[in-house]
Amino acid sequence: MKKILAFMMAFAMLFSFAACSSEESKNGETAEIVPERGIVENGIYKNSAFGFVFEAGENWYFLTDEEIASVMGVAAEEIYGEGTVIEGDHIYDVYCVDNETNATVSVNYENLGTLGGMTDANYYLETVMTQVLSTGAQSGVVDAVISNVKISGTEVPCLEIVLEYGDQKIYEKMIVKQIGTWMGTVTVASLSEEELDSLVGKISFE
Repeated sequence: MKKILAFMMAFAMLFSFAACSSEESKNGETAEIVPERGIVENGIYKNSAFGFVFEAGENWYFLTDEEIASVMGVAAEEIYGEGTVIEGDHIYDVYCVDNETNATVSVNYENLGTLGGMTDANYYLETVMTQVLSTGAQSGVVDAVISNVKISGTEVPCLEIVLEYGDQKIYEKMIVKQIGTWMGTVTVASLSEEELDSLVGKISFE
């Protein structure tokens, strides 16, 4: 089970910013908001700048910055050092795990102001989906499709991904919300489709 969890975490981190890797042009735009990292209190994650809220629970563990960096295979200073978080183009905010079911939720932010043509959520997800599908069996991807989920009473775009690790299927939804030139991404992964839907129901946009 630990190997499956490590696989889920590594995949989520790998494609959190898949759209970024395909774009190199700069257009000089600046963010229209001041980004910030969220806070976690009593098992509830909240980011006021982006309006994301995730109600985890007592069984959930939030990884430290050092643990997140370890999953990515880098030193913590490379992504959380001085001048790399708020001043950079990417914010690897939180990664949490349900200790009972091994479901995971990660929240990340990307400044699209440094990318040419990446102007809306659907285009962003289409770019990610293309890259995810191109990896195929190499990353365990079985299927990927863009759909919508209801968050706080509003239909929002998301990317649904099905993975296989051995004989185990993993279900994932990447939900996005754009604020100014920044794209926020909440990635939810579970070994159960029913649990995945339940976790999506614990996400809200303020």
